[in-house]
Amino acid sequence: MTVGRKYERDVDLLLAEEFFVNPEFAESFKLLTRFAGKRALVTDFWVSKSNNLGESDLIVIYKGADERCFALLIEDKVDANLQPGQAERYRQRAERDVKGGYYSAFEIILCAPVRYIEKNYDKLAGFDRLISLDQIAGLLDAQSNRRTSYRADFLKTAGTRRISAWRREDDEATNDFWYAAYKLASQEFPILEMKPLKLTKNSAWITLRPRDLPTMPKYVYVSLKGGKGNVDLTFKETTAFQFHQLIKQFLEPDMTVTQTGAAAAIRIKSPAFRITDGLVEGLPRVKAAFEAASRLIEFYRRHRAELNACANAATPEQLSWIGTEAEDQAGPTLNSVVSS
Repeated sequence: MTVGRKYERDVDLLLAEEFFVNPEFAESFKLLTRFAGKRALVTDFWVSKSNNLGESDLIVIYKGADERCFALLIEDKVDANLQPGQAERYRQRAERDVKGGYYSAFEIILCAPVRYIEKNYDKLAGFDRLISLDQIAGLLDAQSNRRTSYRADFLKTAGTRRISAWRREDDEATNDFWYAAYKLASQEFPILEMKPLKLTKNSAWITLRPRDLPTMPKYVYVSLKGGKGNVDLTFKETTAFQFHQLIKQFLEPDMTVTQTGAAAAIRIKSPAFRITDGLVEGLPRVKAAFEAASRLIEFYRRHRAELNACANAATPEQLSWIGTEAEDQAGPTLNSVVSS
């Protein structure tokens, strides 16, 4: 096995593929759930499906002989902490999907290494079922072919600390650079609420989140991506194109909106910097980035209500039902979003 570190996203994609292209696996997994006695085939799936209630790692849709559908909503864990209320939000999202007619029944499942389940057992009561990655690996091993054996080994080792643990590479130049940046922020940019940093060698990407930036319904934070010269006010689970249409009247001339993975970011460009630039050349560029970050935080505070409402409206799943029928055809307007 040559994959040194395995992430939850890796497990999400591996399982999604197996459910969709491997009927034997899909049936074997179903036998571990409350739907064991129901004849059904997988017809669809979603990976990282988001709405204003959060994100589901994996949703697998089965359709029975009676044409009725049921869903397995799967939260995959490797080593990340369980978020407060995470299982309950899965249930709320599933109940919304039932009302929307996507499926008529569901089960909320946690898939994680045995060690993770044992360590966190008292916190997992909100899930309908706990299935270890070792159990899932056993389903793949039973098929006895090279591909499924590889995938079984992948899952078995996903929770192994020796293989999966990331280690920070300590570096004096990097430490000195960010200590100087921290002192600069403390003295000249208190709005950033920057804390001392311990970053791996040559890391020029940091995240800032003053205490008044929200975590729900959208997680909002500022990223400084030094190597690219990007300073981003980021809204998770947001579609950038739709978000831009709703907030463009507020944007300042040098602000743009861009998609960054599953998030939308209001971006200001700044001179790029690297640790290897050294303090004399690099610190003035960090100062420029801090100035941009401060502007973005002030911008958010001035337009907090509008930005929060528009980011919520630009959640991918919500775009089909926000606003009136006419607005659905042309996209929701700011007035309809803020008043809703």
